[in-house]
Amino acid sequence: MTATSSESDHLSIRAAQVEDAAQLARIHLQTWQATYVDLLSERYLCGLSAGVERRAIALGEAIASRKMSILVVEQGGQLVAWASFGSSRDADALASTGELRAINLLPRVWSQGIGRQLWQEVRQQLIAAGFTQATVWVIQGNQRALGFYEAVGFVQQPDTAVTVVENDEPLPLVRYRVAL
Repeated sequence: MTATSSESDHLSIRAAQVEDAAQLARIHLQTWQATYVDLLSERYLCGLSAGVERRAIALGEAIASRKMSILVVEQGGQLVAWASFGSSRDADALASTGELRAINLLPRVWSQGIGRQLWQEVRQQLIAAGFTQATVWVIQGNQRALGFYEAVGFVQQPDTAVTVVENDEPLPLVRYRVAL
């Protein structure tokens, strides 16, 4: 049976389930390898493949334990995007500050409004949980992400630039904030 256009384009956003974890890890891998091809080393990006199984296990545990909230987007019955969020992990954060921890979309669905729809659902859930503002950490130079976050109202926070090192790769981050 061939899906009609309306069936294949249908989007649904729902809470992640443990059985989604492996696909979420693959989406994360494909997103990072496409997004950071000109920003991070080839060694680092290729090395991400080796960690997919470990990331799937960690995501499955996070979903099962509800350590953070994870929403997924299905398009035509296939997972194409996901976001994780919860209370801010920053030491200087107020209790009223939530955090968008990750948002990952398969490159084939970029620029279709899916990220914006996903963010709107995350935003509503953060508000429902009592948060009045949210932050997100972005790798500097990621123009696609910076443009997205600024378009939905995030503003860069002054003096928040930090560099973390992951697998010998420096990741220069900056924090953005939005009022909910």
